[in-house]
This record gives sequence, C-alpha cells and structure tokens, in this order.
Amino acid sequence: MKIKHLSIVLILAALAGCSAQKPAVPEPVKEPVVQEPAKEPFTEVTPAPPAPEAPGSQYVGSKGAVQSVWGWRVQIFASSTLENARKVAEDARWKFGDQQVYVSEAEPYYKVQVGNNLTRQDADNLKSRAKALGYKGIFVIEVNLAE
Repeated sequence: MKIKHLSIVLILAALAGCSAQKPAVPEPVKEPVVQEPAKEPFTEVTPAPPAPEAPGSQYVGSKGAVQSVWGWRVQIFASSTLENARKVAEDARWKFGDQQVYVSEAEPYYKVQVGNNLTRQDADNLKSRAKALGYKGIFVIEVNLAE
C-alpha cells in the first residue's frame, strides 16, 4: 500500500510541476524613435498689385510710392520647367529661412533667386552662404526689387 501511495504522490507532484506556469519574461523596452516634424510647404511670394492711389507705381515705401528700388539678388538655379524651379525654391526656403526666395520667368527659363539686398556686399555674403549650402553656378544679379 505504501508503494501505491508513494506512486500516486509522485505522479501528482509531476503533474503539478508540468501545469505550473513558467515565470513571465518581460519584453525588452523599445528605444524611442525620434521623428522629424513634417515640413510645411511654403507659399510662393507674389508681388502685391499696384496701389490705387499711385497709378503705375509698384512699391510703396516709407516715403511714399516709388517706381523702382534697385538692389541685388543671388540666382541659385535656372530650369526650363516650372516644376523643377518650384522644387528648388521650396528647398531654398528651408535653407534660407531669413531670406525671400523668388521664382521668376524669363523665357525660356524659370529662375530661382534669393534675397533683397540693397548693397552688393550683402549680396556677395549671401552668395558665399549659398555656396556653403552646396549650390553650384550661383551668381549675383542686379534687379529692380520693387518688381
């Protein structure tokens, strides 16, 4: 009888050991992923219409309407397609956050120009900055900033 009881106890102990749950192993902690904020597209700058009180003028400065304001811009790109020019201009707006970026049409090209510099020295400094940002074939041009 003792052997019977001992056998039953051993069988129950073995079954109890088989049915016991294994200790849970915690899953490794995942590293947080830094996500870049989505870039919001910039809107293209379009010149304001002429002021009605001064016909033919294109710019109203602090001293009244003026016909022209001459200065310098840096041309960073030219393309035969508007789509390519807009892509470069969008990228330039992010890189030159403190400068205006313009897309102008001069048949058969669309030109991307940066800045509104009143002095040639400021334009040359902007040209150096554009070169450091990786733009090639850049040059300074004199333009009517009021147009």
